[in-house]
Amino acid sequence: MNVSNAPTERTVLIGEDAFRVYDWTPAVAASTDTSSSASTPGTDTSSNPVSKTTPTKPPPLFVLHHGAGSSALSFHLCAVRLADLLAQDQGLSRVGPTVVALDARGHGATVCKNEALELSQLSDDLIRIVEAVRRDADQEIVLVGHSMGGAVVVDACQKGGIKNIVGVGVIDVVEGTAIESLAHMNSILKAKPSKFRSVEDAIKWTLRTHLVQNKESAQISVPPLLVKMGEPPMYYWRTDLAASEPHWRGWFDGLSAKFLGLKCGRQLLLAGTDRLDKELMIGQMQGKFQVVVYPESWHYVQEDVPGKLALSLLEFWKRNQKLVIIKRFPIPAKPASLPASTTSTV
Repeated sequence: MNVSNAPTERTVLIGEDAFRVYDWTPAVAASTDTSSSASTPGTDTSSNPVSKTTPTKPPPLFVLHHGAGSSALSFHLCAVRLADLLAQDQGLSRVGPTVVALDARGHGATVCKNEALELSQLSDDLIRIVEAVRRDADQEIVLVGHSMGGAVVVDACQKGGIKNIVGVGVIDVVEGTAIESLAHMNSILKAKPSKFRSVEDAIKWTLRTHLVQNKESAQISVPPLLVKMGEPPMYYWRTDLAASEPHWRGWFDGLSAKFLGLKCGRQLLLAGTDRLDKELMIGQMQGKFQVVVYPESWHYVQEDVPGKLALSLLEFWKRNQKLVIIKRFPIPAKPASLPASTTSTV
């Protein structure tokens, strides 16, 4: 992949399945001077929440899960910015990757014998991958999922198979509106081109239809969605979304209740407030989770406003991280109790 700040790629084997996992190394050196930090479109660098304390704890691990028909690299610009923000935080040590994303089964460069997109299977995959890539069981985990990936991270968290999850972020998916939209999904897929003469044509189509609004991101995220086949060669979609129809409803049934019931920080990141269903509106009024809205974005929030999303995720972790108590001064030992007086009154 010929892009700036390209992530490290590795393969995680789970049985006979080979999952492609990406992790991002910060592009900027750790520094308390925020004026020299790298900039990403949609980022307000003047508000970077950078700490200036001595490193006291290891960094968290943000695990990003894409939506149906997408890939890990839809998060590239956001992941670059998030890794840089974490590197600038002087309260954190520099140990291992801080942001990782995976190609789910049936997507990108991942190769699996069974490519069925059943929710339970996808969340089991995520649990195993997190355990394979995290530094240790004490490392704080933040799960973030877009669209179908939001349902996957919520299900994985609810199963309890990942230790020390401090927060779950769900990007632009709500149970009510998602289930309503399923009635139109086949029509949407039929209107989608089945093949392209070149990768460039696919990128142009993606931008022209506003599927993604950020050209820089589309140039990175679209190529992994295609496979080259036939003679003369044409580019086809890597993932057959129509074949996943039996699992569509299963992704979203019960999502709102599961999200509200999680025992960790919860954040909903939306492209519009109209996406909230009744159950979530009640939960929001009760203060059960945080909502962040990006009105300038379309569905692919992580691509349209990557810098703003990265800041939101960093602030989300900071609010939900476990506190570290630092003993700055020695605490004197408790004095031994004095023996009882033996004098008597005459």
